[in-house]
Amino acid sequence: MRYLVLIHVDENAGGEPPEGLIDAMFAHVADQSHAKVITDAGLAPTSAATRVASRDGEVVLTDGPFAEAKEVVGGFMLIDAPTQEDAVAWTRGFVDLHVEHWPELEVVTELRQVAGSLTDG
Repeated sequence: MRYLVLIHVDENAGGEPPEGLIDAMFAHVADQSHAKVITDAGLAPTSAATRVASRDGEVVLTDGPFAEAKEVVGGFMLIDAPTQEDAVAWTRGFVDLHVEHWPELEVVTELRQVAGSLTDG
């Protein structure tokens, strides 16, 4: 089953991730004992984002940054795991790496099973 891991961070926390964290994340992605990473990406800051929304029957564009957003989606991973428990274990391992290597950064993940796709049938 496929799961989307949304990685929420405080965009104003600042700083670059420690090198040890990057190395540990590469190792975590390579370890497929709980899940296989299909794709992943970090996202540019909200200052470079545009919201496209519908309001009152109209399409509304809003350029970032968005003042009301403290925690934002900083990245995502699409994983394939045999069970929900495996997906949770994999995601917990990802968060554990941040606790170990960058404890001052608060990371919140949201794990959601993919329910359908327009391109995969």
